[in-house]
Amino acid sequence: MRLLAHDHYFAQDIAALGDALEPGDRIEVVSFDVLRSEAMRVLPEEVATNLEPFTRPEHAAARAEWARRLRTLLHELWIRHRFDAFVSPSDTFFYVRAAPDALHELGVPFACVQKETTISPFVMRALVEDVRDHAPPIADLTTVCSERNRDFWVRAGAAPETVHVTGQPRFDVYGRRRRPALEFGSGGPVVLFFSYMREAYHPKEFVGGAPGWQALHEQTEEGLWELARRGWRVLIKPHPQQPFAEERRRIARAAGPLLDDRVFLVDALHDTRELILGSDVLVGFLTTALIEGLAARKPIVYTGWDPEAHEVVDDLIPFHRWGDVLDVVTDAGALADTVAAARGRTWSAAQDARAGEIVAEHLGPVDGRAAQRALALIRAEVDAFAAARTPEVEARRAALAARRPPLELGRKARAGVRRLRATVSALSSR
Repeated sequence: MRLLAHDHYFAQDIAALGDALEPGDRIEVVSFDVLRSEAMRVLPEEVATNLEPFTRPEHAAARAEWARRLRTLLHELWIRHRFDAFVSPSDTFFYVRAAPDALHELGVPFACVQKETTISPFVMRALVEDVRDHAPPIADLTTVCSERNRDFWVRAGAAPETVHVTGQPRFDVYGRRRRPALEFGSGGPVVLFFSYMREAYHPKEFVGGAPGWQALHEQTEEGLWELARRGWRVLIKPHPQQPFAEERRRIARAAGPLLDDRVFLVDALHDTRELILGSDVLVGFLTTALIEGLAARKPIVYTGWDPEAHEVVDDLIPFHRWGDVLDVVTDAGALADTVAAARGRTWSAAQDARAGEIVAEHLGPVDGRAAQRALALIRAEVDAFAAARTPEVEARRAALAARRPPLELGRKARAGVRRLRATVSALSSR
């Protein structure tokens, strides 16, 4: 079985799928930019802002032209890779919406190995309507991490029989729980802080003239600087949307000489799983990475003291209710001591079972076999499509197989795909 994986920040899952392939199987990678950049030559800029603009009537001609070009591009990719299935982390991206028709002309399925995981109550209410109205599921097969996730996509319009719970391939590493060595400073325990946008998921743009979570974020970092002064190594993992250079300048002003000695700003694209497994304690607020920490059975400290969070608590992931398996800090001044006390904590049988329940609800099964389950479903879909190919489809495949891919596609493959395959290889070797 040959797969063509569409890499939209999907390298970790691609690596996990690659590790689980059977002998003789292959997985090739195409960067999302190969498709998206071509789409933006045809479509107006506004389609990249959210789901609705792509569906506007005034863009009908542009959508038709992009569908024609996408068909050509996917057929050329098939000439190069002869893939049996196209695998994407989502089918809501505007530039893949026309992909199923082009793939079906080749007798090839569109498989979505959904990369999104935890869905908050707010998203379950609000975003599901947006998806259902403007980008309902179109994949022939969708794998999701959990029943909660499956419920979202079925409510968004997916045929129930096409959506399967497998767990998340990239989380298979937590089933093994091996601790890697982290190359950030030396000596002392490691605390990992998941930084965030100061206004993310906040119903108010500003509170007292500042972004909604500004005070919480600053108070959290003050506690982290205290830990650094006590000899801890503090790793700060920014959100990919946070401007890295600006964050580094800000932290340099706040932490002073601690930066690059006891405090380290980690590249936003660094493998989160490696950081979680290599740390002693995790600190965070609304990130699903804390649930990954539960999967790895790491001590977790949740910064739960901000009064602004209490106003929207019913719309957030309920970390504040999980005090039986993580530390919910209700006083900013107690953060450093709470982290220090959490280090090396052992899990009782009851806590282990409770953590497993939370992980199963939000991330699905984490047993090291999610990639195998996803691949088995993709293989079955590939076999079904192969058996259903008409003489017309077989003739089209034969005609394309006799052609060579255009040189321009080859250049893009060398510039993008090879680089991404190297990334996948590096992730697979960890």
